[in-house]
Amino acid sequence: MIAYCPRSRFTAPAEESPLRCPITGEPLEYREIPAFDPDLIDPSQAGHWRYAAMLPVIAPGHKRITLGEGWTPLIDDEWEGLPLYWKNEGLMPSGSYKDRGVSVLVNFLLGQGAQIVMDDSSGNAGASLACYAARAGIEARIFVPATAPEPKKAQIAVYGAELVEVSGPRSAAIAAAEAAQSSDAVYASHAWHPACLFGFMTNAWEIWEQLGRKVPDWIITPCGYGGLFLGSWRGFEHLYECGIINKLPGMVAVQAEPITPISDAFLNKWEDIHPRRQLFPKMLADGIAVEKPVRSRSILSAIHRSGGMALTVNDREIGEAHAALAERGIFVEPTSATVAAALRKLKPHVRSGETVVANLTGLGLKKLPDLQDIP
Repeated sequence: MIAYCPRSRFTAPAEESPLRCPITGEPLEYREIPAFDPDLIDPSQAGHWRYAAMLPVIAPGHKRITLGEGWTPLIDDEWEGLPLYWKNEGLMPSGSYKDRGVSVLVNFLLGQGAQIVMDDSSGNAGASLACYAARAGIEARIFVPATAPEPKKAQIAVYGAELVEVSGPRSAAIAAAEAAQSSDAVYASHAWHPACLFGFMTNAWEIWEQLGRKVPDWIITPCGYGGLFLGSWRGFEHLYECGIINKLPGMVAVQAEPITPISDAFLNKWEDIHPRRQLFPKMLADGIAVEKPVRSRSILSAIHRSGGMALTVNDREIGEAHAALAERGIFVEPTSATVAAALRKLKPHVRSGETVVANLTGLGLKKLPDLQDIP
């Protein structure tokens, strides 16, 4: 595999590449990955490792580190008169979609001799990295905003990881993690490392396979750093480039007010985001409260190239959708409920007979509502 920058076309061998392009400073991705071959899908392997032949991240002589992640349910449903499927990514070992990317990332880093891994996180990525580091028998150090939900912080700690709470906005945790890098600690960033994005591609492959090897017309996903959003798009692009499918889905990114850099850029037809300096607000969808998504150019390109869109929702809409999902037995964290809240705005664009898939990214136990807020 080769790591490359989509903007500058800089390339480097995957095993030797930096996290940032030395020309643009932007994150790298992988190319020259194995062609997708349906005949090589191995249903006997648990979870997304059924695609192991297309995921060359395990070094020779190393045992696969896995907890059965992937192959999450695709739930047939209807939402306010709109037929759709919920892809329940919260039913992962650590309770969020991050396990797709982190499981692939940890296997890759083990082959490079990593013994200490660290990341900055609002909670879910940190919990996932702590989980897989524990499984692999290596140390993890996780930097989180002090305001992160207590269940997420507790989950990180219970795996035995070092939990470092950082005061201030989400960006302060990023700065602290970057400043703490050393020769013995690998920055296993879910936002920057291309192996993580590579793992998120399996979301698309599963959706395609679970729909009877068909492509949905629309995929709607919460978007903070945009790992699952962009990874899913790259997964469908790979299927298309390999001649497996003959069309691509419209990609819909959902953001929560007031932190909406992708939506702002899409609506204003900007090539990239224009981050606004603002106080970090308390908001329900804390998992996508990202002011500067590092792959913003690629996310916006995916929206435009797919004929998709970016939508915004507010706390009231999220809260109502969160409760309505729970009443039908689907308990997700508020960040996941953003897609349900946004479906009302997507519905006018969906033609009769088109297929919609909504990614639900995290389990409800990640952020519990106050009892007094439950009717």
